[in-house]
Parts: sequence; structure tokens; C-alpha cells
Amino acid sequence: MKKVLFFIASIFAMNIFAQESAQEKNSLDIKKAVEIAYKNRPSLKALKFATQSYAYGEKVAISGYLPQLTLSSGESFASGSKGAQNSTTIAASQLIYSFAGPERLKRIAKKDTEISKLNELNHEDLVRNEVEISFLQTWLLQEKKKAIESLSFAAKQTINKSEHQDKLRLLGQNDWLKNSSTYASNMASVYMYIDDLSSSQSQLEYLLGDDFKKDNKNPELIWDSKDEINIKALDYYQDLALKNRTEIQMKNKEIEKYEEYEKYYKYNYLPSFNLTGQASRADQVKSNNIGVNLSWNLFDGSSNYYQSQQANASRLKALQERENYIQEIKYSVERSFHDLLKYKKQLTAKDAALMQAENEYNLAKLNYKIGNISKVDLDNSMYNWENSRFDWLTAKVNVAIKQSELFFACGYPKNI
Repeated sequence: MKKVLFFIASIFAMNIFAQESAQEKNSLDIKKAVEIAYKNRPSLKALKFATQSYAYGEKVAISGYLPQLTLSSGESFASGSKGAQNSTTIAASQLIYSFAGPERLKRIAKKDTEISKLNELNHEDLVRNEVEISFLQTWLLQEKKKAIESLSFAAKQTINKSEHQDKLRLLGQNDWLKNSSTYASNMASVYMYIDDLSSSQSQLEYLLGDDFKKDNKNPELIWDSKDEINIKALDYYQDLALKNRTEIQMKNKEIEKYEEYEKYYKYNYLPSFNLTGQASRADQVKSNNIGVNLSWNLFDGSSNYYQSQQANASRLKALQERENYIQEIKYSVERSFHDLLKYKKQLTAKDAALMQAENEYNLAKLNYKIGNISKVDLDNSMYNWENSRFDWLTAKVNVAIKQSELFFACGYPKNI
């Protein structure tokens, strides 16, 4: 008997575990949604390949310090000679040092790689912001399902009651038309909700770049609406933004790159040293030579001078663009900060409205028990409570969206 009970209990536990596992597989939280978008977004993949390309550019630049070897061989015919004359030459060249050589070019190429990596991070922030907002909007519509079901049920109950009263001639023509109009309006809200939910789910699916449906069912979106949102001083967020926004960091690297270009063009007027060697053989005659070459650009029509001035002008332009970014970012943070404060105050007002609607619904349940109101009146009270709860959730999501926009304006710092 104990074995049978143990077997039944085991089967029951396995079923519960299987149901929980299935639910977990068909659920999606906001963090996982962002990770999926990072993985699937083609534009992010393209930027990663661009970074790889710039990284190879660094290797191309530094390869100038590796020896250069060439082999040439040929046959020639001349009048009066006996047959073809064969010649073979092996030449080698090794750069010893150049002030404007591979090391300087590598520094320039490295700045391009660093800018490309920052561009990846900048695009990741854009993707994260899009996904978080779409996720919260879709989550809100999924949560609205209960309120919509209550609205649909209450609307049908009300119109059925009106039809019954109309048959008994207990309802005037004007009241009948008014109730019919209210029913049509409520049902229109139901149908609009269905379209809005479908559209929002499609948008989220597009942003994730993946069909996240399981068995043709949309996953349950998981988000904790009870999380408290604390707001700090405006200066705190502006300081974070100036430290973390990738646009400013990219401009800093661009300025550094133009500084390297200036040095490169100036150093082109300094000498370079090469070690050369050659071995040749022609018609049994062998010759070898080795030497050191000095190359010095004494005059090039001021080409490098003008290119240095061009790089300097580009650097000054980038400095002004960075200053413009700083001003724009400060304003963006300030605007997002005040939007968050405004929506937080609206949420506080919705807290009181929700509490009132909940009290009225509890009172309606008591009145229904003692027979003071009808079932239709109770259902209407329940709908009003559900509607107030959805209004509160809407305010809560709006606050979360504004917080996400503020974090985005700050560059999504890790310590926030």
C-alpha cells in the first residue's frame, strides 16, 4: 500500500514539475528579451564584423616591420648569344625604424577599432531601449486581459438586463438607446484591445528578431509591477550620462585619432632606415650584396604639412561636435528626469483611486450578500475595480518606461 501511495505521489509531483517547466519555457522576462534581441539583430552582427575588419587593419599596419622578400626569375634572348640567358634574383628588405612607420599607423588603426567597439555599445543601448519599451507596453496589454474580460462580461450582462426590462416595458426608449450605445462602445473597446495586443506582440517579435511563440502561443511576459522606483537628484544622472554615453566616448577617440594623424604627417619629414640584401645568379655568375638605406623626405611640395593641417581642422571640428553632444545629452537627461517625476506623481494619484475602487467593490460584495444590489450591479462594480487596477498598472508602466528612457539617456550605467 505504501509503495502504491509513493508511486501516486511521485507521478503527481512529476506532473507539477512538468507543468512548471512548461510554464517557464513559455514565459519571457525583460532581461531575456533584451538578450534575444542582442543575439538576433542583424545590424549588431554587422557592427561586430566591422570591428573585426578594423582589428585586421591594425595587423596590416604593424606588418610593415616584417621582412619583405621577393623572387624574380626570367629568360632573355640576345643576338649573337648561345641560347637563352637565365637570371634569378632574391631580394630582401627589412625596415629598421621609421618615425612615421608601422607603429604610428597601428596607433591610428587602433583608434578606428576602439570607435567601432563603442559604436557597437551605442547600438546595443538603442536596441535595449526599444525592446524594454515594447516589452512593457505588451506586458500591460496582456495584463489588461482580465479587465477586458470583465468589461465584456459586464457589457453583455447589462444589455441582457436592458433587453429583459424593455420586454416588460420597464425601460423607456431613451434609456434603452442609451444602454445600447454604451454596450456598443464597450464592445468596440474589447475589439480594439484585441487588435492592439496583436499589433504590440508583433512589434515585440520584430524587435527580438525571433518568433518567440511556443506551440503557436505567445509567451507570458514576466515583469514585477511591485518594484519600487526611487529617483535621485538631477545632477547625479547628468554626471552618469557624461561618463557613460558612448557618443561622447566615440568623439574622444575620434579626437585622439586626428591627433595621431597630425603626428604621422609631421613625422613623415623625419628619416627612415632599411636593411637590404640581394642575391642574384645569371649564367653561372653569382652576386650578393647587403646594405643599409637611409630615406629622408626633404621636400614633397608641402603635401604632408597640408595633410597635418587638415587633420588639425578635423580635430577642432570633432571638439565642437563633442561639446554639442554634451549639451544635447544634458538636456535629454533633464527632460527624461522631469518626465519621470511627472509620471511618478500621476502614479501616486492612481494609488488613491485604486484604493477607493477596491473599497467600493468590497462594499458591493457585502451589499450583494444581503440582497441590496443585483448580480449585474456587483459585476459592474467588479469591472470598475478592474478598470481602476488597469489604470494603476498603466501609470506604473508609464513610470517604468520613463525610468528606462532616463537610464538610456544616462548610457545605461552599470552602477545605477
